[in-house]
Amino acid sequence: VRRLSAVQLDSITAVDRAHRLTLGSRIGSYPDGDVPRLLAEGRLFEYWGHEACLLPIELWPHCRRVMDGKGHWGSHEHALRIHADLVEPVLDRIRAEGPLGSREFEGSAQPGMWNWKPAKMVLEALWDRGALAVAGRQSFQRRYDLAERVIPRAVLDAPVPEEDETLRTLALLAVRARGALTEPAIREHWRLKGGRA
Repeated sequence: VRRLSAVQLDSITAVDRAHRLTLGSRIGSYPDGDVPRLLAEGRLFEYWGHEACLLPIELWPHCRRVMDGKGHWGSHEHALRIHADLVEPVLDRIRAEGPLGSREFEGSAQPGMWNWKPAKMVLEALWDRGALAVAGRQSFQRRYDLAERVIPRAVLDAPVPEEDETLRTLALLAVRARGALTEPAIREHWRLKGGRA
């Protein structure tokens, strides 16, 4: 994962999960429990790289600027506004019960692929903002926990790098991961937009 800088996750599994195919093509066969173990040990975390990705834990501080702002997706910010009444109850339940998946919360979704139930929208938004982290998966469904119970304390307490340092780090990681890249390809590797691009 460090060598690739980010390994995309995908719920579609025609042959196997995308991250297993990506890693397996580079390192060969490996036990099913390795990625969950690395997540549990705080050596990897899930967040937005190119898309939802496995990332090396040392990138957490570089993601904080986005987390501490409005998160990665505007729709998540919208979810926190329209479902503000669910934020504390969701956090309280996770504090009391530990990692939970969205199906363990009440509510129903509207028909459609990305029309989630309100609790799922809040969970995703809190994950996007770094208040929650993915503690593991069950049947590929994220199990969310408080970030301080998932991310190692030293990483949580690390200072947020200056944006120039983060962008330099991300550019170097992209080039190392993929060889030679054009400037637009570096931006695409991390899906950098706006002023960050």
